[in-house]
Parts: sequence; C-alpha cells; structure tokens
Amino acid sequence: MLPVLSIDVADLVRELVAPEAWSQKTPEARPVPPDRRRAQSGETMTRQRLLPIGFVIVLLAGWSFSVSPRPAEAADISALLTRAGTAEEGGNHAAAIEALEEALEKVRAEAPLTVKPFLLVTQPAKFYGDHTPRANAVFQGGEPQQFYMEPKNLVYLRTASGTYEPAFDVDLQILTAGGQAVVSQEKFGSFRLPTKSPVQDIYLNLKVTLSGAPPGEYRVRFIVRDANSKKTATVTQPITLK
Repeated sequence: MLPVLSIDVADLVRELVAPEAWSQKTPEARPVPPDRRRAQSGETMTRQRLLPIGFVIVLLAGWSFSVSPRPAEAADISALLTRAGTAEEGGNHAAAIEALEEALEKVRAEAPLTVKPFLLVTQPAKFYGDHTPRANAVFQGGEPQQFYMEPKNLVYLRTASGTYEPAFDVDLQILTAGGQAVVSQEKFGSFRLPTKSPVQDIYLNLKVTLSGAPPGEYRVRFIVRDANSKKTATVTQPITLK
C-alpha cells in the first residue's frame, strides 16, 4: 500500500467590508501569518458595488497525495500498455503497474481539467475521499457553506532541480440568481507543491460564509486554473439564504 500524506492548511482570510467603505481601489489584505503566506501569489480582489451586502469569505485547503513513480519522458500509451501486458503475463506485477501508471499519467496530461466530485458537505474532509454530502443547500444568514472538491488531470512539470510541481489557482465568484456578480476575486487561492514524486490525489476544503447578505438565491462559483497549462474547470453551486 502506497504511503499517503495529508496536509490541512488555512490559506487565506479575506473580508469584504460594509458598502459605505467600498470603492474602486484595491483593498489591503488582512494580515496573514508567515506560515500561511505561501498560498498567496499577488492575488487581487475586485469589489463590485452591486448589492448592499457584506461578506466574510474563508478558504481552507487540504492536500492529500500518494507517492508513485513517473518517467522523465512521456512514452506512447500503446507501447506502455503492451509493456504492461507482457510484464503481467510474465508475473512481473511491479513492472506492469509501473507501465500502467506511466500510461495513466500521459492520459491525464492530455485530458481536460475536471473537478469531480464537487459537493456541499457537512464538515471538512480529514483525508482524500472523506466527504459526507449535505442534505440541502439552504442556509441561515452567516452560516458557513462547506465545499469539497477534487481537481483532476493537472499537468505536472518537472523543474530544473528534478522535482515535480503541481500548481493551480482558484478564482471565486458570488452571483445572484440572475447571474449578477456580487463578488469576483481572481486567485482567491494559489497552490504550489514541489515534490520529488508526482501528486496523484488532491482535495480541497473550501468554506464560504456570507455575512449580512439579504435572504435570497445565490450561486457560489469556483474556477480552477492549472498553472502549468491552459486547462480550466468551473463548478457552481446554487444556495439559498433564509
């Protein structure tokens, strides 16, 4: 069984102040402890004075990854599958698994970025796959919305030092039911994880709290952008505030 390491990191805390303080200027970020600053990479916030709403938004991120080998150069998948079949027929299970993993990594690099599953959950995950879906999307004002997501098919580039570095950004948007943006922030979270072996499984715990928002229908949207390619994936969750 491959070793699995899980890391939970509180990365960003941002507050959108009362409407009378809103302006076209970029606000100062709330101070973040030094050990949390690695998730920040020049993120900016756009505040749009569209509704008299104040929001408190918190992002909590968790990583879970398993260590497995990856070749320095991509190989043709047909050759890899043939190699795997030959190794398996000869009883060399380790070589068969290695060839299949290499083929899977090649396919992942070419496949579109997806975020699946993406769920409203009852509590933050403690490890990869540890999610319990929430029964509904109805919240009281100020009640946090807890999300779970798994970005898949990220591109892992090898750096000059020989390490792999999965990297991606998460944008956040809060929309009205009619599609009008209340909050729009690029690079709400930025994630880099240099590792000597490629990351296979990544999960995120995302928590959004709307404080002072009037009752109504909203949509919480996250846009995941692979920093090593042009891949993007968008997920949206309608919610109701009572």
